[in-house]
Amino acid sequence: MKTNQKSRRVFDPQQKITAVLSIWTERRTPTQLCREMSISPALLGQWQNQAIEGMITALGPKTQAPLPPLNSRLTRLIEKKLADPDGRLEKRLKTIQKAKKTITA
Repeated sequence: MKTNQKSRRVFDPQQKITAVLSIWTERRTPTQLCREMSISPALLGQWQNQAIEGMITALGPKTQAPLPPLNSRLTRLIEKKLADPDGRLEKRLKTIQKAKKTITA
């Protein structure tokens, strides 16, 4: 039995990086590189897309792991501080707003 399948070549990351950077730094044209490495323009395009996606991932915002839930005592303390039950913060805000109105008038 005769097979006409080509063996699939595997390129290591350094070869791919070097290839993409040689295009991006204009040391070689895509045509030259494809000819030298015996690869298709589509494969070179895939490598460039992977490189861009990798940079976006590496340089994009970092997602943080969710914080553990707060214990109930701490949650109540925070809610109490935020609630301002006696309205002191609201009264202070109104005083500041009135003072601004009199200064600008």
